[in-house]
Amino acid sequence: MWITFLLVEARHVTQGDPKEGDLIDGRYRLDSEIGRGGHGLVFRAYDTEAGMPVALKILNQSVTDDPAYTVRLWREAQSLAALWGTSVVQVYGFGTDETNGFVYMVMELLEGETLSDVLFEIETFGDRMNAFRVLEALDPVARALHTAHSKGIIHRDVKPPNIILLYPEVGGGTRLMDFGLAKIHGSMQLTQAGMVAGSPSYISPEVWRAKPFDHRIDVYSFAAVVYRALAGKPPFSGDSMVDILMAATMGERPKLASLRPELPPEVDQWLARALAIEAEDRYPYVSSMWNDFIGLVMRGTGPSAERAKATFSLPV
Repeated sequence: MWITFLLVEARHVTQGDPKEGDLIDGRYRLDSEIGRGGHGLVFRAYDTEAGMPVALKILNQSVTDDPAYTVRLWREAQSLAALWGTSVVQVYGFGTDETNGFVYMVMELLEGETLSDVLFEIETFGDRMNAFRVLEALDPVARALHTAHSKGIIHRDVKPPNIILLYPEVGGGTRLMDFGLAKIHGSMQLTQAGMVAGSPSYISPEVWRAKPFDHRIDVYSFAAVVYRALAGKPPFSGDSMVDILMAATMGERPKLASLRPELPPEVDQWLARALAIEAEDRYPYVSSMWNDFIGLVMRGTGPSAERAKATFSLPV
């Protein structure tokens, strides 16, 4: 394992976006582009020193002159490095290309599909993910979030697109991605006052209200992901952001028992607590929320219950 972090002030250049064939920092040769967002690009690349494929996340030149974005990428790298050994995507390095001024982060190259894509494929055929598969896919995420919270790291953007299910041919498993919005205890605030960070269907009520928050916003978002996987839809939706805000902060909590009769009726009480409007009424930890959910699946009926009993064990 090697992790190299070099935080250098980025220099603005006018040579355009990085492209296939470029050699970044004299070491990382860019192959195909595999992702693009408002603040940067992600490339499949080859580390010529380590002799292995990697993923390279590069900030757009239009934002590298804004220190906040560089710090945000640096914070993401810190968070990922601190969680090495969990299901969080592995980070290998962070730095600035001296020639072009590109600020970049080197990560594990993932071969798989996002949970959102997997769910879409399943639902296209009129089906939904079975309860055991939900446990199997999301248990690593629960463990990673528990470890993150114990280290004072809040993800802030837990959602299906940030969860990768690796292909069986590369060993399978799950990865939690994108700590770009992560808040680390004791670090400076990057989000502007009044700005809502996250994805609408998974944002907790206290974030919608721009109130102080803690790790329980991840408890809420993770429970919303569980609901999405089981119900085939997000817990709250609407025609506008205002509709979603009103439903999440004031509306009745959704139900699952009628949608998933193989689960015991108590799943609705579990969901009401996991998605509670007030953080004080919510599960205090991801681990307690997740253990209760595992117990519910075990007490259910059908193949998922039997497989859960044979695979998972709960603390006494």
